[in-house]
Amino acid sequence: MEKKGSIFEGVRFGIRTEEEVAVEALFPTRDKFKMLQMITDQPPKAIIPFSVLGVFRRRYHSDTLKMFQEEYSLNKIAQERLGRRELGEIVAAIKKPKEEEE
Repeated sequence: MEKKGSIFEGVRFGIRTEEEVAVEALFPTRDKFKMLQMITDQPPKAIIPFSVLGVFRRRYHSDTLKMFQEEYSLNKIAQERLGRRELGEIVAAIKKPKEEEE
């Protein structure tokens, strides 16, 4: 037998916060790998090589190239944190007016 939640739980899952709407507008994906690519700050000279790498990764379904891109992105975020700073600014900008109202 399946357990069904209350009607309020169903309504709560349908409501999105302002932060979620803002993040989805700036980073329009639900795929965690694509989100990681979007929030990683790439040096201008690395954009074309990583784009070519991504084409080969998708064309040949290479898990090794995907792991390489993922590792690079994680290490780049740890190094500079610029993509994370933008994400944090979105959340902070929305919370600030709410705090001022209280």
